[in-house]
Amino acid sequence: MLTIAYTSLLEALRKKIIIFIGIITIIYLGLFSFVVYKMMEDISGGAIKTNTSIIAMESQIVSFLGFYFSSMLVSFFAIMSSVGNISSEIENGTIHSIVTKPIRRMDYVLGKYLGHALLITVYSIFIYSSIWGICIAFKLPVMNIIALEDILKGLLFFVIEPLTILSLSTFGGVAFRTLTNGIFVISIYILGLIGGMLEQIGAAIYNNNLINIGIFASLISPFDVIYRQMIAAIFSNIAAINPIAFGMNGEATLPSKWMNVYIVLYLVGLIYLSVFKFRKKDIS
Repeated sequence: MLTIAYTSLLEALRKKIIIFIGIITIIYLGLFSFVVYKMMEDISGGAIKTNTSIIAMESQIVSFLGFYFSSMLVSFFAIMSSVGNISSEIENGTIHSIVTKPIRRMDYVLGKYLGHALLITVYSIFIYSSIWGICIAFKLPVMNIIALEDILKGLLFFVIEPLTILSLSTFGGVAFRTLTNGIFVISIYILGLIGGMLEQIGAAIYNNNLINIGIFASLISPFDVIYRQMIAAIFSNIAAINPIAFGMNGEATLPSKWMNVYIVLYLVGLIYLSVFKFRKKDIS
């Protein structure tokens, strides 16, 4: 299994998507740095009102934007780097030279998952640390009221989101062809974003039907829920959180603690289904 994980990691590193994601990451971090720099310049120059609560709220929004788009970036990376993880080897026949060796099919699937999971985890930690590093470097006011413990809790959810997407992509790689799997995973991911938005809009206008639709969509695609749990964990000590307009976290739409249990079951369950289905799959 570890050998498969190692070779899977090397294969992922050789893909051109790594170069593309690297360029996008540099551009994104540069733009975020510029936004934070201009905001702090306006604060010091008096362009933004010096009311402490207003400044804190605006710095919250800037940090929310940083995490929102970085979360989408790591999700995109998880999808693009893993969508052909197993299906491409089945399609080109490479799988025959692997499973004919004394390697269990379960070890093959788990090795593929672990190899990509390591790469995705390292990238996620880098992006998360970079966003905080930028906020600290420019002394964003919101940093004064966030505890290190909350930052670490947020990191946990930030990493879990792409790993959960990876489990979905792994299952799709066993069940579908590469192109179909790409469409499948992206569709499920978008469903989660739409569901989260509907749930928050429903909470804002007190519409239970929209809330229920959003919750149902989140059960199929819990990725937006994971993001909102991350935001809630990071800013747990801040009373005034109201970025509903940005499709993020609001007190009224804070996911249930039981959703954390469901997310773990969702991730592990998809890996189990991947192993089970691959054992039964005819690859001749």
